[in-house]
Order: sequence, then structure tokens, then C-alpha cells
Amino acid sequence: MSSQIQRQLGVAALSATVVTGALGLMLLVSEDAAASPPAGEVEAHEFTRLSVPIPEGMIVNGGGPPPTPTADPEYVYVNMDGTNIICNGNDDAVANSSWIACQYGFSGNYPSWGGTAAQRQSIMDATKQDWAPFNVVVTESRPVSGTYTMCLTGPANHPFGNGVLGIAPLDCNDQMPSNVVFAFHSASQLGQFGANTQATTISQEVAHAYGLEHVSSSSDIMNPYNQGGNPSFTDTCITLVSGQGQPIQCNPQHQQFCSAGQQNSYQELLGMFGANDPDTEAPNVVVSYPYDGDTFEIGASFTITCEANDNQDLASVQLWIDGAQMGGTKAAPPFAWEVTNIPEGSYEIYCIAADEWDNSAMSPVIGILVEQGGMPGDGGADSGGDSGGDSGSDSGGESGGEDSGGLPPGFGLDDSDSGCACASDGLPTRAPALMLLTLLGLPLLRRRQ
Repeated sequence: MSSQIQRQLGVAALSATVVTGALGLMLLVSEDAAASPPAGEVEAHEFTRLSVPIPEGMIVNGGGPPPTPTADPEYVYVNMDGTNIICNGNDDAVANSSWIACQYGFSGNYPSWGGTAAQRQSIMDATKQDWAPFNVVVTESRPVSGTYTMCLTGPANHPFGNGVLGIAPLDCNDQMPSNVVFAFHSASQLGQFGANTQATTISQEVAHAYGLEHVSSSSDIMNPYNQGGNPSFTDTCITLVSGQGQPIQCNPQHQQFCSAGQQNSYQELLGMFGANDPDTEAPNVVVSYPYDGDTFEIGASFTITCEANDNQDLASVQLWIDGAQMGGTKAAPPFAWEVTNIPEGSYEIYCIAADEWDNSAMSPVIGILVEQGGMPGDGGADSGGDSGGDSGSDSGGESGGEDSGGLPPGFGLDDSDSGCACASDGLPTRAPALMLLTLLGLPLLRRRQ
């Protein structure tokens, strides 16, 4: 079906057609209108009360029935790493296509937010807090399937002026999936605005993609001005604020819960996505190689692998050997760690998996034995003639090899200690700093920080 919508550019009025098809909403814009946004208002989040021009923009279907909540969560991808924005005629977060960026001339390479992992986490934590009441998953990792809303969070690489903190299409009743919105922040502004303010910008721009408009209260995330603090989506009817002389666009959506001219952002999001159902189920995790009871030749090299899955979103998998974490934490499969030139000894191996809700699980412990004459591991080989017939060229003729024979250089603190060189994600294959600790009992499960 199609409907005529009007748009204004100065005093000129042009028409565009919004068409609903099997692939969602497609904007059909005539050539003489292509340089201007389609009808309605593109939101501009200002950080002062100065009169900052609000660019014209996209309204997607001012009517339409409200969506029915499903058991599947809505995904919000906060992209802080930048991307190459393309132009294929409409918003498509999966394809990195942004209608706004293409119309206003800042498509192409979009820069990253920058900053440290800890700084990024502070923004993500604050954004997740905003959306915690609803069946919405906020993630810094691109979803592997399905549609999602993407918020490109990065420096002010745009033509709207320094007073604009964000911009987004206004999509009444979330009729078009995979919107792309923008939060114009950077790590260098964290001291100026703080994590809560940057998260508020992200959350407001995302909410516009679900049809929420500006309100007059500074306690609500949908207030168009940054006034500090830590606003939320409040469960109360608040007066709507029109912008640039434009009327309120998504009235049918707002009037499900409030009188005309008001908006309850909390109830609208709750009605759209449903309440958050906390995940209390821990992941499943097992060591898939080696097998319990396997033996290896001294100096063998092989790969330790774990299999893990979760009912919702798996966040991390760690390898533990004899009570010490080895190698790096893995956020995505394959969950594999290379072991090189393993010393003689017995080892107890397990993995710990955690999900996005900080539920943790430990795999069953498997034990392996490394000894002279043991069966070689995957790709493993005898470590060479270091014992039995050793010419002494490596030790300057030193004898008495019973206690130290077969222990590669750089492993262990003394004759009673042994070590394991576990390599992951570019770590050196020999890692003397990764020392095995004596197993004094299984460690407590560690919640993901």
C-alpha cells in the first residue's frame, strides 16, 4: 500500500511516496527532490537551548498499527568502531546503508569513537541501563543475523554544526526495521559530557527510530536538550515538543497511552517490545579436545578446544589449566588455544563460559598426562633428543639430567614447577609468564566484569 506524505524545504513543498512492500518500506523520491530529505523531521539532539536548526528528514509511515511484542528481543547495535557508509536508497543497518548520511553528504568512511576498552564499557553500561526494563538487547558486537537498529557513535563527522549531538529518522510504530541513527560523540568528549550524557544521546536517537518524539521534561531521555543528570524513559505522560514548526508526527502511537499532545516513553517501548525477561540460565560448555585421560609425548604441540552455547547471548569463554587462566578470553568461536612444546606433568583442564547476563558455567574437568613415550597430541612430535644421547651442547656439558631432563628452557620457576606455553590471538607460542599454579581446589566461578 502507499500513502502521500508532504515535506517542507524552506517555503517549498514537494511530495514523496512511501511504499510498503515485502522488503519493508522503500522511499521513492523524484530526481528533483533527491537532494532533500523526505517528509518530516530528522531529530537533532542539541546540547544547549540555543536555536540550532533542525534539518528536514525522514518520517516513515505516520500511522500504521503498533507492532505486537514477540518473545525475540529487539537488538540495538552500538557501533563504536566506525564503518564504511554506503548509499542504496534507504536505511539498512545490516548493509551499512544510511539514508541520512547519503542525503547530507557524509557517507563513506565513518570514524570510530576511539578511547580505551574501559571508557567504551562505561558508555555501554549506561546505555544498557536505559534499556534494561524492555526486551531489548544492547550490544557492541554486530548481530550475526536478523534486523537491528544501528547507532553509529563517533566524532562529529557531519554538516550539522557543533550544537548537534545526534540525528535519527523518526519511524512511527517502528514500521521500517534496520534504521541507522547517529550519536555525534567521541572519547575525547567523555570528560565534557560524561558516560550518562553520551548514553542518553545514543538512547534518544535509537528511540526516534521507534517513533518516540521530543518531550518537555529533562527527567526523560526524550528531552531534546542535554541538561546533565541521568534521565530515563519515564512512566508518565509528558507534553510533546514540536520542532521547527513541524506538527507532532506519531500521534496514533502516543495516544495509545496518553491524551493528545503527550507521550509516555516507557509505556510505548513496553508495548512495542515487551518487558525484559532476565536470563537466569547459564551457558553450556565442554572441553572438546583433548579428551579426559589422553597422554602426550613431552614437548608435544596441540590445540585445546572448547564448545559453548547459550540460550540467548554468549559473551566469553576462558581456558583454565590447573587453576590458572591461560591465553586470552574468547568472545566468539572458535574457542581454541594453541599449546606448544608442553612440559612433562599432569594437567587438569576446563573452560568457563559467561553470557551477557553474567551467568557463568564451568565445564567438566578433564585430565591429561604428559610423559616420555606418551601418545603424541594433534600435530605433536617428540621434542628432540634433549634426553638420552644429548651431546651437552645446550648445557655446556652439564650432567645430572634426571630432574630437569625434558623441561624446555623458560618453563617453570624451579625443578618442582612446570609451565605451559598457551598462545592465543597473537601471543607468543612460548610464554614463560603464564605459569601453572598448583591446583588447591576449583576456583570460584568469576562473573564477567
